[in-house]
Amino acid sequence: MEIRLKAVKSILTPQKGGLLIAGAYPFTHTLSAYVGCGFGQTTCGLYCYAPFLPNWSFSGLSEPWGKAILVKENASEALEQMLSRMKPAARQKLRIFMSSTTDPYQPIERRYQLTRRCLEVFSRYPDLDLLLVQTRSPLAGRDLDLLQHIPYAWLSVTIETDDQSYLKSLRGGPPLEKRWELICIASEAGLHTQIAISPCLRYTSVEQFAARLLASGAQRLIVDSFTAGDGSGGRRTSASPFAQIEPNWADTTHAQALYAYLREHAPAHDIAVGWSSQGFCSIPPRQHILA
Repeated sequence: MEIRLKAVKSILTPQKGGLLIAGAYPFTHTLSAYVGCGFGQTTCGLYCYAPFLPNWSFSGLSEPWGKAILVKENASEALEQMLSRMKPAARQKLRIFMSSTTDPYQPIERRYQLTRRCLEVFSRYPDLDLLLVQTRSPLAGRDLDLLQHIPYAWLSVTIETDDQSYLKSLRGGPPLEKRWELICIASEAGLHTQIAISPCLRYTSVEQFAARLLASGAQRLIVDSFTAGDGSGGRRTSASPFAQIEPNWADTTHAQALYAYLREHAPAHDIAVGWSSQGFCSIPPRQHILA
């Protein structure tokens, strides 16, 4: 793995277009402490849209996706500087997605702890509106203590299938059982939790997968497909290695079936269910919840 360090002037990226502003309650910024992703050589690297985006294209990294990472070594310091300079009224409007183009808990986080250090900063500012931490890594369990002290934090864990054998037949990834366990522990600890079935891969059966999702403890479930979620209507996925492995990648029948089943049964469990970007961007502002 090629690792390069870089100091940055800013760590929060304003959102002016794209999927993260497409719903009723859009995100205002993204935060990525790394460029590149150590999970890029696992299953998600087969269909990840991040290699198509400017932050990778202009990163100066020439290695294949998943083989190189740029570490924003002063990420937490840059975050502290920005938040400390903002007036409370401005901070109260911040809705941050962490991270949209990399996993904040990829393996290298064990060494550099940039995500943890950023969470330490957030824990000193209780007045933001939303911080959604999106990951597929059980390593996030290390930081539950910090997340518990950030009242606006949500932990969103990707569980794209319940079929471990299918995941293994591709390139594998963090064990699904460890992810289910993470959601369970985080929910029992009182954290706001969400499961992102994003993108929805082949699963065992609608009834079996849905039953486990509904019993997971998560407060929200977001279902996504390749055509709805890659930011280009499926064009990026069509050019990905995944499209060569799965010729029927554009068939959204299984994703739509899961979504419909969850929508029907979730009310009995008091769980919110959303679809793609509209679902991700549907967490109400804290002021609305408190009201």
